[in-house]
Amino acid sequence: MVKRVGILISVDAPIQHWQQRIIKWSVENQSFETVFLSMEKAPTRDITSYTTGFSVSAKLLNLQAALERKLLNIPKPDVNISDFIRDNYPKAFCIDVPDLKIKSHDDQGFEVILNLSDIFLSDDPIYKSRNGIWNILFSDLDQRKHGPIGFWEILDAQEGIGASLIKANKGNYDHCELLSACFFNRAWSMTETAKIVTEGAVSMVLKELGALFKRSQSKYPKTAYNLPTKEYPGFRNVLRYLRRFYFRLGAKTLEKLGDKFLGIRPEKWSLFLGTGEFETSSLEKIRPIPMPKDEFWADPFLFEHHGTDYVFFENYSYRTKKGKISCARIEGTTLVDIKDVLVTDYHLSFPFIFRDGKDIYLMPETSGNKRLELYRAVHFPVYWELYSTAFEGELVADPFFYTDEENQRWLFLNKQMDASAPMNSELHIYKVDSLKLETLVPHQNNPVLIDARVARNGGGVFTKGGISYRPSQRNVDGIYGRALNINQIKKLSLEEYEEEVKTVYYPTFAKHLMAIHHLHQTEKAFVFDAAYLNSLNLKT
Repeated sequence: MVKRVGILISVDAPIQHWQQRIIKWSVENQSFETVFLSMEKAPTRDITSYTTGFSVSAKLLNLQAALERKLLNIPKPDVNISDFIRDNYPKAFCIDVPDLKIKSHDDQGFEVILNLSDIFLSDDPIYKSRNGIWNILFSDLDQRKHGPIGFWEILDAQEGIGASLIKANKGNYDHCELLSACFFNRAWSMTETAKIVTEGAVSMVLKELGALFKRSQSKYPKTAYNLPTKEYPGFRNVLRYLRRFYFRLGAKTLEKLGDKFLGIRPEKWSLFLGTGEFETSSLEKIRPIPMPKDEFWADPFLFEHHGTDYVFFENYSYRTKKGKISCARIEGTTLVDIKDVLVTDYHLSFPFIFRDGKDIYLMPETSGNKRLELYRAVHFPVYWELYSTAFEGELVADPFFYTDEENQRWLFLNKQMDASAPMNSELHIYKVDSLKLETLVPHQNNPVLIDARVARNGGGVFTKGGISYRPSQRNVDGIYGRALNINQIKKLSLEEYEEEVKTVYYPTFAKHLMAIHHLHQTEKAFVFDAAYLNSLNLKT
């Protein structure tokens, strides 16, 4: 049954890319009849505007936003929403809001109305719909203030930035009910942070729309919140932000110059080997494994073959800006006989390796080739053949298989739903029929997680005491792979996925470390990676 969804727009407002994605998905979805509700007199500034008037701080912040867009190559919208809809969907059904006011007592048959305008709306007889009006707030509801998207999160050095799908209470714009929430790592600038959260939140919106239409009624918890106070930056706030931004810009410039002319390599990922259990080991006693100056090593996996212990890892070249898969034998706490085992013309990382029957398989991250690739060993460990592929044309990362107690195989991976969206925020799960990957049944709640603090895989699942744990990255503080989570898997079926963060490890066990984002634990040993600020800090 086709159901009617209303999309509320400000016709003269410039259209953002994230809004285009929502509109395209809704219009092209065969289950929906999309109706555009146009507000002629709504505010015409774009939804990420930094101005509140003609104050000095507003002008200065607008100028800064323009400079950031130019520096970071973020295009400014130059088409308004009404022109976009007319040019791309000329047969789309549009209703002017004044016409709705005239027909306010008539049931227009809306299942839900999604508000893409720059003003918050509560349920009102004018906007009748079965599930009310959904508003998108690009802020965490626990944040006590919001304004220019990303500004306060950067200025207050918060972990990241949230987005919330909310339903404002009828006649009370200060209170709302939460439908869904997601969380993203912040960048070092407000403009880039705004892009991350707006593009990332699209998956939350589409997931909730899809779920609503499957079950025919809203299932969100009746959790009441006070809306954060809308607070625009004063002159001192703007100056603090500018000082922070240009200090960071200067530091990044010096980092690039040091890399280019002095060979000081930034973000130097290194491998650490240990025996026993990672969680009970003294990490401060483990030394990084020596490696060449122009490489970093990351994403390690242990593998035993014919009584010999190996480690497979991403071998990234600072010169080519590309990773390959290398392998080495383990002797004590050192690596010997290091070989390149899989090299392509696109980036490779996360070499998940496993045995199935008599065969050995390797499933690295191949997002650079826009698909998932599974290889089978022809002559271990150096020769591999492509065995199967999946997700053609999609950006998927850090895939691994997990076999549960009922011997059902599951595929865990991260997805980047659009080239403009973040990669580190979404966890997707699929039920797998065979390694040919011909039938992949998606979890009913995909993405099961939209949260940069826990979603990105950080190694394969390991079992301890009959309990399964998923290592994951904690992407916060504007740093990729800032910390490592150990998450207990509590429920897994096609209808449910539940996990609980048991422990979070920050890279505090050695000086000058900035990140730790991968762990592979076996019954007798473990290997993990951690990143030094730069190659000068690495002492093996």
